[in-house]
Amino acid sequence: MRLLKLLAVLAALTTVAVVTALAGRADSVGPPWGPATPNFNLEVVLRPVASGPDNGFGLVKFRQPKDALKIVNLDVWVRDLAPNHSYYLQRATDSNVDDACTGTNWLTLGQGLVPEAIATDKRGTGRARLFRDLAAVPLGMQFDIQFRVIDAMTSVVVLESACYQFTVSQ
Repeated sequence: MRLLKLLAVLAALTTVAVVTALAGRADSVGPPWGPATPNFNLEVVLRPVASGPDNGFGLVKFRQPKDALKIVNLDVWVRDLAPNHSYYLQRATDSNVDDACTGTNWLTLGQGLVPEAIATDKRGTGRARLFRDLAAVPLGMQFDIQFRVIDAMTSVVVLESACYQFTVSQ
């Protein structure tokens, strides 16, 4: 009887060790993106402003890989905007993390420090792969962040996001 109990305990311990090892291995082969909490990665929804297109819509996949660099990738997609037209993605931040985006420091985003337009096709759909280097921002810094899309010719805001929070990681 003791032998059976001992074998049962050993089997249970072996199962726990195997599951733990597999879980650790699964984590190491997953995508190299920062954890969801605190907010290292965002799915930013862009909606039309009052004076913007009725059906306009956008999405920004804001991702910071887990690596030595502090680069944020911004994959932008917009639809139902003016066809064959150019737009810019902008962001504003504030360091008072309270879900109230009060920042007015609008920065046009692109390839690092070089702004890049989002060009729409004949249906008013556009995509852009942008990035921003946060090397000058301290690790762990948190801030409120808001995004908007502006017309490249007139600078009129056509889409905007709600307020999000972001934490700089590595």
